[in-house]
Amino acid sequence: MFLSIAPAPSVRTGRLRPTQVIARRFDPDPEPYRGDPLLEEYLSDMTELYGRRFDRDRHAAAARNSFTGMADRLVRDLDLAAPVDLIAIAHSTPDGDPRRVTACYLNELMQGDPLAFAVSDQGPAAAFTALRLLGTYSGDFPGCRALLLILEQTTLPYEVVGPRYPVPGHDVGVAVLLEPAGSDGTTVHQRPDVSPAAAGALLDELVPADAVLIAGPGLTACDQVVAAPGLGAAGVWAEFARHRAGTAGPIAVADHDPVSGTLCVAVFAGSDPETRS
Repeated sequence: MFLSIAPAPSVRTGRLRPTQVIARRFDPDPEPYRGDPLLEEYLSDMTELYGRRFDRDRHAAAARNSFTGMADRLVRDLDLAAPVDLIAIAHSTPDGDPRRVTACYLNELMQGDPLAFAVSDQGPAAAFTALRLLGTYSGDFPGCRALLLILEQTTLPYEVVGPRYPVPGHDVGVAVLLEPAGSDGTTVHQRPDVSPAAAGALLDELVPADAVLIAGPGLTACDQVVAAPGLGAAGVWAEFARHRAGTAGPIAVADHDPVSGTLCVAVFAGSDPETRS
């Protein structure tokens, strides 16, 4: 586990741009829950450490989608003409089945022995941190191809009291395939300690005048597209997938972490990628 500190004001990934973007909602497990003693014991032990009680009935009634299963579906939906070198998984909610390590699974599943890692415990900032890291690490891979997965799920088998972040209403995943860029690489800005009141002026500074702005809850700016509620940290990215196909110019994706006050903005240059949802 690594402790992330506040980054420099902005980082141009420089070498990467999105070429495929897929957003997908996942239906609940259609099979009735028949019990899983090992998982139930594990979840009981883990929740007890934090003063919570594992609720078997709540777990049985939940969607029960694991990040591994969601990632598997998204990867198989992509048109992967060549291996990827890097994979970053970003999430705000915990995995529905923590016995599985999604990064290790994808390392085995995908060709080319990619370096895979996850970013969590940053709320809506996690995906932006993951994107920034992919851009930084891509310098070690000539002709780097990278995959960003943003995953959110709703199976929380315990009473949620005073959550730091809104609990998602749907299980959703977004896959962003990134390939080598010329002069149109992605730019990522992460500014800590920004109040909601100050975020609007900073967005005007960071977002190009000709860009379509997709903003998370609580952010206000001129001519913005507000992400659909109930999708957690994946909300702005699902909206990005929806708008990408019909937008020729640049798109800016922005969100704000209410806990750390970090304002995050990713600016994608105009291109003609493939987008499916």
